[in-house]
Amino acid sequence: MGKTNHQTWCSLCFVVIEPECSGSHSLWALANYIIGETPFPEFTAVVMLDDIHVVYYDSNDKQPVYRGPKPNGKIHDEVVQDGDYVFGIMYHHMKGRSFHLKHHFNLTGGVQVQQRLTGCEMLDNGEPALIMEKDTFNAIYTDQTLYYNMTHFTYDAGKLRPGYDGVRREYLRTLYGNVFLPICIRTLKRILKREKNVVMRKVPPRLRLIKKEVSGGFQVSCLAFGFYPRHINMTLLRDGQPVAEQELTGGEVLPSGDGTYQLRKSLEVSTEELNKRHNYTCTAFHLSLDNKLDVSWESGAERVHLSTLSVLLVMLLILILLGIFICVKGRRRTASQT
Repeated sequence: MGKTNHQTWCSLCFVVIEPECSGSHSLWALANYIIGETPFPEFTAVVMLDDIHVVYYDSNDKQPVYRGPKPNGKIHDEVVQDGDYVFGIMYHHMKGRSFHLKHHFNLTGGVQVQQRLTGCEMLDNGEPALIMEKDTFNAIYTDQTLYYNMTHFTYDAGKLRPGYDGVRREYLRTLYGNVFLPICIRTLKRILKREKNVVMRKVPPRLRLIKKEVSGGFQVSCLAFGFYPRHINMTLLRDGQPVAEQELTGGEVLPSGDGTYQLRKSLEVSTEELNKRHNYTCTAFHLSLDNKLDVSWESGAERVHLSTLSVLLVMLLILILLGIFICVKGRRRTASQT
């Protein structure tokens, strides 16, 4: 399997974390260490700037490769050096921890996978906001979690292996706060400067309220599409009141394939409920909009309008037929007189 396909496989192992602060930027490394025979390298890492894939690294080539929107051009030497240093430490640490976990669970065969999400966030003013690391084993067990947000440091050893003592935890706090965090923020700033036109652009959403007939009634859907960044707040209202999330299907922000995103929320409406006059409204808030975006539909009013239109068409048809009947009858009378 080629490197590009493996990057896609690797990037699906974690859900990209949204920055906690509105307007902040993040740099996350999504890493996998594999025990067992697979067509993939033993260790791989994909680096994301906000929600954009920018760097790929694996244990075969041992060289960070830029995969951003503008892949042409040389990566800054300091970024390469920092990448070699951080990925090397991560590789050997995950390898050793996977070895201990394999023996801890007495796993003698098959494929075992340890996964790690680690990275940092930076505020708009350039100040660091947090650094975090989270490990899982076989996509089931949370191995350990480290979190440092500039005011306090937390450590959760998980349930797989004994946790570190106080001395070890203090060492980790110093290591992440004084070594890894400056490297991460420095790298984030350099890549952000290179890709700022992509990650800092604002594209407003287009909003649609879609109605389609389904078994037993109708489906009313709110669809927002073509927007960037991915942060959006969209609500379906019924008579001015938000519809409960448990009544809706969908609700996940998905990539559109052109660098923008889309979001759909749908509500099943029975035929009985459709006959009542309800006003359904899609409303959306987005960073690119000064005000909210609304689109509405009144169910009962539309059905009354359609019924009235049907009556008018029937009456028009009757008048046309009556006119034809009078015209034919008049011609026959004239012909008989002649």
